[in-house]
Amino acid sequence: MKIVSATEAKTHFGRYLSAALSEPITISKTGQETIVMLSKKEYDRLEACEDAYWGVRALLAEKSGYLGEEEGQKVLANLLNA
Repeated sequence: MKIVSATEAKTHFGRYLSAALSEPITISKTGQETIVMLSKKEYDRLEACEDAYWGVRALLAEKSGYLGEEEGQKVLANLLNA
């Protein structure tokens, strides 16, 4: 992963835009949060990984069962009155 300053990225934006197609480009600016420039393909891959993760979590939650609306209301009421 290539790391460049915000000034460098601004000056040579086209160069780093092209480079981001093949590798993530980290852009840092002193005193501010670092960002990463990714290709759309890599972004989509990461999104698919996150979707798969939450899909598995949903399946596991489904297997453990549901409270149901009435029981859920009771739990919420008890939590709010505590």
